[in-house]
Amino acid sequence: MKILTNTTSPYARIARIALGEKGFDLSDTEIVSPWADTPVLIENNPAARVPTLITEAGVPLTEGLLILLWLEKKRPEPSLLEGPLDLVISQAGRAMGVIDAMVHIMIGVMHTDPNFAETKVGLRRRRTIVTGFRALEATPPAVSGSTPHVGVLTTIVALDYLRLRFKDAPWVESLPKLEALRMQVAERAAYKNTAPYV
Repeated sequence: MKILTNTTSPYARIARIALGEKGFDLSDTEIVSPWADTPVLIENNPAARVPTLITEAGVPLTEGLLILLWLEKKRPEPSLLEGPLDLVISQAGRAMGVIDAMVHIMIGVMHTDPNFAETKVGLRRRRTIVTGFRALEATPPAVSGSTPHVGVLTTIVALDYLRLRFKDAPWVESLPKLEALRMQVAERAAYKNTAPYV
């Protein structure tokens, strides 16, 4: 099994954390650039997106949350869906909305217009980030049991991506409850070994 990833993608990090928490060996990880049309990535995922997981049978799996669902079926324990399912999925959905908004801003700034964040669309995405984090801060996911669930996982990925890409932005608010949550999982190998960097 091999996973194609890069060092900043929150979507790829979701899959990598899930793989790590499920006990899969991540040593066959290949860093690729989705923007460089890396041949192995194009061959296995015509959308040229990370993550792309190539199973031992050579079947390519794409999209972070779909890989996580595959993992839940492939290796049910430990489950990443433990806890009150409606709440866990709700929290994960909020975190994914925040992640999508941050990625949209970054792609707009890097590949369309350096001032994209100040456009009408960019400001709507910023609103999504701020209000999404406020909701997660008001009712933060909780670590219960031995393995953090997908609500925790996606929230931490969102928080770390915010720190990576927007740490000095004046609109970023203090998130002490989410920072405390981050400290609870920071030393877990799956989180520590997948920390994003530029």
